Amino acid sequence: MDIQTNRQKVAYLESLGYEIQDYCDKGLADSTVYFSGDYDYEISFDEFEIGDTASSIENTANIYSCCGDILDKDYMMCPTCHEHC
Repeated sequence: MDIQTNRQKVAYLESLGYEIQDYCDKGLADSTVYFSGDYDYEISFDEFEIGDTASSIENTANIYSCCGDILDKDYMMCPTCHEHC
């Protein structure tokens, strides 16, 4: 994955209406982007393509809870404070 492709993917996420919080565009295989919509998400650039639907990207991405933990998508309950997200 190259730097230009990663930047294009960031622009694509923005075009879907997501707010980009942070990303690494060094072209590393494990480079990730952190973005928010209804929740805060994190996904590797290798895990989605330009043209993927917002729904498929959200289903692939890790979702973070109110306390910053990765949520179990089946329960959607914060493992730290036990609040439903």
